[in-house]
Amino acid sequence: MSLEALSGRFQGRQTQFHIELLYGLLFVVGFGYLVFRVDPRVAAFEGGLVVGYLLRIWEKMSIYERILEERISQEAERQVESEVEDQVADEVTTQVESEVATRVEDRVDEEVATELEAQVDEEVTTQVESEVATQVEDRVDERVEREVEEAIEAEIGDLDEQIDERVTEQLDDDEESRPDDSSA
Repeated sequence: MSLEALSGRFQGRQTQFHIELLYGLLFVVGFGYLVFRVDPRVAAFEGGLVVGYLLRIWEKMSIYERILEERISQEAERQVESEVEDQVADEVTTQVESEVATRVEDRVDEEVATELEAQVDEEVTTQVESEVATQVEDRVDERVEREVEEAIEAEIGDLDEQIDERVTEQLDDDEESRPDDSSA
């Protein structure tokens, strides 16, 4: 608390003290005068003091009541606010946790399904291509080998026939060109 605020607060209390002291002194003097002399003007003045004092008390009570109501409402607001924060925080936390869990689970399921499908497609494609390439290569190799062997065998067979024919021709030619041993 600053010095000016403390000074202002102290000033207010001094003023209240002076007002209370003035009412008290006037009331005592007026009451003392009424005891020794009965004068209607002093009685009216004394009645005015009493009414003024009662109004002063009423004013104080209304001020204290207003201050008390403000403090009570502030405290009630603070308590309600803290309870609402606690309750809302718990509810929000629970709801957020469940909502996040649900959304994360859904998202993970979607992502896993998409990723799994992509990986399966990729692996199946890779394996099928690999398997097809291997089988095609093996079959082509086997077929080419068979065809080459058949072609070689056919060529060899043709060559054998040609060689046999040539050898036979050559032998026939040699026999014909050779002088006859029997005639000599």
